[in-house]
Amino acid sequence: MFENTENNSFWKTGNGKDFLVWANIHEENLISNYSTQLFLQYDDELETLTKVWLENGDFKTIMKSLHQNHENKNLPLNYLKFKNNLYHVPDWVDFDLIQAGCKLSERSGLNGLLVLRNFALLGGYNFANLTKPLVATGSLEKGAANRLYNTLNFWVEVSRSDKNAHDKRLNACMQTRLIHSASRLMIQKKHPEWNKDCYGEPINYADMIATNIAFTVYYLYGLQKLNFNYSEKEELGVFHLWKYVTFLLGVPKELIPNNKMEALSFFHFWTKYQGQPDEDAIKLSESLLNENTPISMFKLDIIKRNMGYIHKSISNYLIDGNIRQNLNIPEVRFKNIIPKAVQLKNQLIINTERENQEGRANQKSILNDYKNAIT
Repeated sequence: MFENTENNSFWKTGNGKDFLVWANIHEENLISNYSTQLFLQYDDELETLTKVWLENGDFKTIMKSLHQNHENKNLPLNYLKFKNNLYHVPDWVDFDLIQAGCKLSERSGLNGLLVLRNFALLGGYNFANLTKPLVATGSLEKGAANRLYNTLNFWVEVSRSDKNAHDKRLNACMQTRLIHSASRLMIQKKHPEWNKDCYGEPINYADMIATNIAFTVYYLYGLQKLNFNYSEKEELGVFHLWKYVTFLLGVPKELIPNNKMEALSFFHFWTKYQGQPDEDAIKLSESLLNENTPISMFKLDIIKRNMGYIHKSISNYLIDGNIRQNLNIPEVRFKNIIPKAVQLKNQLIINTERENQEGRANQKSILNDYKNAIT
C-alpha cells in the first residue's frame, strides 16, 4: 500500500479536523498501531463457501430465503450451520446499548437520512478504496437510486428497536455478507488486473471498518451539526450497534472501534492510503447529486420539485471545501437556508416517543419512495 500525503489536508483543514474538534481529541494523541495487512485481509471463510454455492446453484436459493424470510427448506447444511453460528450472541454484546443506538437511529428520522446520503455516502466517494469496488461491480450503471435504496434499506434493517429487530439484523447482515463475497469473487474473475498495492483486496477488513465509521462518526457528527441532540449513552449505543453489525458482517471484533477515539485513530491510519478521487468517483458523485426522487412525506410540490437543492445544500454545509472541489460538488445559491431551517426545527422541544414514531414512519416512507423509483 502506498501513502498519499495529499490526504494530510483532510486532518489539518478539512472534515478530519472537524471530527477531531467534535471529539475533543488532538491529532498527535491518536493511536497509530495498525497494520497495512488489514487491506489484504477479508471474509475468506464465507468466500470459500460462497464459491461452492455459486458453482452448484445454491446461491440464489440462499439469497431468496434471506430476502423473503422463508423456512430453511432445500438449503445446504453448511449454510445452515454457518448462519446458526451467527445466532450465538457473544458475551461482549450489550443489547441495552444496542437499543439506545437503535432508538437514536429511529428518532433521527429525516435528519439521519440526510446526513447519511449527503455527507457519509457522498463524502466517501472522495476515497478511492470505497469507489473502486462499486465501479468494478457495475454499481455506477445501476444508478444512484438503486445504491441509495440498498444502502439506506440496510441501515434501517439493522437499526430498528422492535421485537423482531434481532432477526432482521441477522438476515440483513447475512445477505450483505453474501453479496460482498460474491462481489469479491466477481471482481477477482473479471478484473485480474486489480491493483492490490493501491486498493488492497476488494472489500477488505480496513475498508469495512472505514464504512463502519461512515455510520458512526459521520452520522453522529452530522446530526450534531444539524442541532439534533443525543445523549452520551445514545452515542455509545451507535458505536456498539455498529460494532455488532460489523462483526456480523465478518470483521473480527478486536479490530472494530468502540468509541470516537478508536474510530478516529483508525480513520486517520486508513486515509493515509487513499488515492485521490478519479473520473469514476466524480461520476458516482454526479449521479448521486442528480438523483432527486420526490419525497412523498413532503406535502408541498415546491419542496418535492427542489429535492436536488435540499441535498446539495446539506452537502455544501457538511462536506469540506477541498472534497467538494475534488468531487465537483456545485455550490448553491443561499446555501445556508436549508441547514438553518433544519437546525431551527431541531431546536424545538418534541416528545421523544412521538419523535421515535415519526422518525420510523418517515424513514419507511422515504425508503418506499426510493424503492418505487427503481421498480
